[in-house]
Amino acid sequence: MKRFGVIGAALLLGACGGQHVREPAELGALVTPGKAPWLTVTGGADKLDVRGLDHKLTLQPSPDLAAAVQSQLGTQLASSYVHDLVVTCNGLTTSLRVDQDKSPGSVSMELGLHCSLWAHGYESARDYKTQPSASVGGGAADQAYAQALPKLLADGAGDIAEQMRGDIRKIAP
Repeated sequence: MKRFGVIGAALLLGACGGQHVREPAELGALVTPGKAPWLTVTGGADKLDVRGLDHKLTLQPSPDLAAAVQSQLGTQLASSYVHDLVVTCNGLTTSLRVDQDKSPGSVSMELGLHCSLWAHGYESARDYKTQPSASVGGGAADQAYAQALPKLLADGAGDIAEQMRGDIRKIAP
């Protein structure tokens, strides 16, 4: 009888800690195909874990993160385009974190990529990083994190585009 109690307790504990939620994250509104053929972004994970929650939450972006960042950068940098400019970015890294102690109603994203810029025979290569955050509301449901992802990506791409503008001015005055 004692053995059944131990087995039952182990099963109950295993069921509590093993919850893994997968949530779709629609990014279609961020992607405008063919907007900037002079800019490419590759790399990045096809799934994104939200760290700092009491359960496992994995966001599954569609379309992929690289396509969304590429489209947003192309839109943000369109006014900075100069003849013969080519921007190639790779090594896209993203991570999401919720700090339950400091800001439980907020999710932050670390976004980084390595880009090479060429124009008029000059080249610049640099790592770009940013850390935008978005409000998700206290006691947020898992879908709220998926809904915050487009804002995080748009804000992050805006920050990186601002950093790139300075480098574009240096190589193509």
